[in-house]
Amino acid sequence: MRTQLSCILCLLCFLSLCGCAPENAAIPTPSPSPASIPGRAAGILEDETLLTVDGRDIPAWEYLYWLSLACDRARGQSDAPDWRSVKEQALMNTALYASVETLAERHGVEYTDADAAAVSERWARRCEAYGGETEYLREIARYGLDRDRAETLFRVALLYGKLRDLCGEGGALSPDAAALDALAKESGAIRVDRILSSDWDAAAAKRRAEMFFKQLNGAPNQAALFSELTWEGSDHTGPRTLKEGTFDERLTQVARALQIGQISGIVESADGFSILRRLSPERDTLLETWLRRTVEEAARAADVEVTERYQTLDAARFSSALQELRRA
Repeated sequence: MRTQLSCILCLLCFLSLCGCAPENAAIPTPSPSPASIPGRAAGILEDETLLTVDGRDIPAWEYLYWLSLACDRARGQSDAPDWRSVKEQALMNTALYASVETLAERHGVEYTDADAAAVSERWARRCEAYGGETEYLREIARYGLDRDRAETLFRVALLYGKLRDLCGEGGALSPDAAALDALAKESGAIRVDRILSSDWDAAAAKRRAEMFFKQLNGAPNQAALFSELTWEGSDHTGPRTLKEGTFDERLTQVARALQIGQISGIVESADGFSILRRLSPERDTLLETWLRRTVEEAARAADVEVTERYQTLDAARFSSALQELRRA
């Protein structure tokens, strides 16, 4: 992924309340302060542009959301995380979401009134799963989200579903026969996908996994919802062939016991809390893999320009500050 550094102006420091100013001098208006927990942890205003992906401005809150998830997962996996990799993973996830929007625009995928209604319905389902809007807002605030920001992420997931429709036969993103045959040959006896909830706070990770599982149980199209929810979890690897080292022993045993199309319960492992789905190497599954690769390739080829704010952001300090603010 290419990155180009572009500097941005630093915010002006405002005068201390105890400071003095010359007589008749204009008193500058104090600069706004970060409001969300991740924004305060990073010391960055959430709506300022932190980076661009193929010319698309990415506000700080969006990157900090992915960085929060990446930090939580890293702390759950290791006592000494590779913080540079954590920061880069958050950048890749941000680029993936931006690339979904770019591909949608490129192929004329529109966001309709019906889509807006679907996003509102999803919000209502999430609130219900958490016991009410107040409880859900409290939970997502840990990641710097409010309703508007959460629905922005929901919209991208919905656009991803529309891109999947374009992968069908005759669609703009449909693979040719040779590509589909190559994908089929890569498929092993056991193919699985998973939703992962990972957090330094195990209780919070478990609540999130329970929310995902509750939605799946009531979904009319469980398979489609599962694919969408993987994007809101902490694992964006996508469908994979089960082999040595793919999962730890506990997850491997659960995966092998599943029937094709079956979804597991919530499984705790070193990664966090997982929900697995056994896949078959059928066309729909192959097209899901095809679309994920298409989006990943677009993200890796994207022209990413990062600001000085991004360059100076330290993931380790951010993670520590994030935990302290959450506790408070």
